[in-house]
Formats: sequence, structure tokens, C-alpha cells
Amino acid sequence: MDILVKDTSNNEEEISKNFYADFKAARLKLFEHICMHNHSPLPDARSWKKLLLEKTQKLSDFMRVTKLEGKRHPQSLETAIVHFEDNEKKVTVDLVAAVHIGDKEYYEELNKRFKKYDAVLYELVAENGMVPMKKSEVDPAKQNLLSAFQSTMGQTLKLDFQLEHIDYSAKNFVHADLSPAEFARRVDERGDVFQTLYRAIVLGLGKDETEEMRMQGRFLGTFLARDKSLQLKRFFAQEMVAQMEDSVFVIGGDGSAIISDRNAAALKVLRQEIRLGKKKLAIFYGGAHLPEFVKSLEHDFNMKQTGISWVVAWDLTVDRSGRKIGSPRH
Repeated sequence: MDILVKDTSNNEEEISKNFYADFKAARLKLFEHICMHNHSPLPDARSWKKLLLEKTQKLSDFMRVTKLEGKRHPQSLETAIVHFEDNEKKVTVDLVAAVHIGDKEYYEELNKRFKKYDAVLYELVAENGMVPMKKSEVDPAKQNLLSAFQSTMGQTLKLDFQLEHIDYSAKNFVHADLSPAEFARRVDERGDVFQTLYRAIVLGLGKDETEEMRMQGRFLGTFLARDKSLQLKRFFAQEMVAQMEDSVFVIGGDGSAIISDRNAAALKVLRQEIRLGKKKLAIFYGGAHLPEFVKSLEHDFNMKQTGISWVVAWDLTVDRSGRKIGSPRH
């Protein structure tokens, strides 16, 4: 049985690599076609291509909801691991997208994968070198608003909290984020609070009222289901993926403290780790950070994207079959 599972896994990996190569080639052809048929307003053609590339990179490339062929209900919410390589320096970097509440098995799978890296760079707005405390170790009265919300969501959806299961004490884990003081200073300098409020208002004005009513109807319908937690998981999984672009627009995306400045801090640590001789590295950050990381690895580190793997974060099936090897998905 173990041999069969291993062979199936190897075959899946080979198929995934071949599909990714074909998919990437098709996207490159489409990208070149867009460049060719859109006149550049910039004097430098390379800058124009870079701008187009930035605008076409989607968050849905890093998080997806899958379904079994012919089935109506979703199978799983999955997060991406995007593989990069520098052939000259013999360095590989994996961008590991994170969701902060998920199945316990999801975090167990990530822990197994993390053991294979020389260094895992993780996000946490905290003093340098600080290791996150487990939720069970934190006084509920001292939880910040975001942590309290995530905890409540986790309990409602029967999901676990990332900080409870990821082993941040591992020797290869490296803090790669801003300190609270530095983050606050960057937010103030950029005027992110006002800009976030402004973008939220703009986004709200542009919403389709009919679609908003449908979404509210789907949400209310989850409370009529026999398994309310499962239906809520399915609803939130699909809405989370569908509205990722809007969420990043609101918090600022490129040019914000929460994305750009924290990414810059992580990439600074990445350079330090590479200079120390580390060859196999991972950056473990929320999915919203990955589009900008991709651009930085390609343009600033001269790395090439070599593939993508997917990990099931939320099993959305009744019989918990969302993690079965070889399930045909789309």
C-alpha cells in the first residue's frame, strides 16, 4: 500500500510539473501578445512590461477552491507553495502561502515540509527574534482584536488556529518582519489608516447591489443546513477566494506598510540568510503578500519560477475525503 501511495504521489508530481510547464508557456505567449498589442506610454519598454506583469499577477494564483468533476459542492480550500530557483547560486526559495485558521492536518503537513528547509522565514510584527505564543498560552483578555476574531472564526467553523500548531520554535525558523514600532511608523508615514478607509468607501460604492443580496442570501442559507459549520466553511472559502483582490485593494497592496514594507523586511532577511550560505529556503507569509514576493524574486533576485504545489487547508467534504491522493480536481 505504501508503495502504491508513493507511486501515485510521484505520478501526480510529474503530471503537475508537466501541466505547470504548459500552463506557464501559454501564459507567457498571452503576456507577449498583450505587450505587442498595447502601446507603451512609458519611454522604457522594459518598465512597461514590468508594469503589465504586475497588473496581471492575481492572488487567485496562490489560493483556490477545488471541486470534484461533476460535483456541485466544493472539495477543498488549498494554498500554494510557489517554487523558485537560482541555478547559478544553486539556491531555491519556496513561497508558502498561509491561512491563519485551518484544519489541524494542514498545519501538520506544513510542519513536515518545513523540516526540509535550511531556513523558514516567518511573519510576525514583533521584536526581532520573538517566537509567537500559542493561543492557549495567551490570556483571552489580552488578545488583540484580530486574534480574538480569528479564534472566534476557528471555533465557529471547527478549524484550528495557526499559532497553535505551527512549530515556531524549530531551529530553522527565522523571524522576518517589522517590529511593532517600525510598523507603526511606516503606517503613519504612508497615511495607511486614511487610505484604507478611503479605498473601502470607493469599493463599497462600486459594489453590485444584486450580487451583494445574493451573497447575503447564501450566507443566511448556511444556517438552515444540517451541518452548519460545514456550510459556513464552504461559504467563507468561496467568498475568501472571490474577494481576495478587493481585500488587498482596501489594505493598499503595493505601496502599503502592511504588504510592501513587511515584504521588504522579509526580503532583507532572505538576502542575509543566502549570504550565510543557506541553499534551501522558504518564506511563510499570508497569501496576500505573495504577488509582490513573486515580482521581487523574479526582478530583484533574478530567480525563475519552476513550479507550484498545493496543500489542502480546509477539507470541505462531508466524509473528510478532501485530502485523498489522486482525487481529480479542477
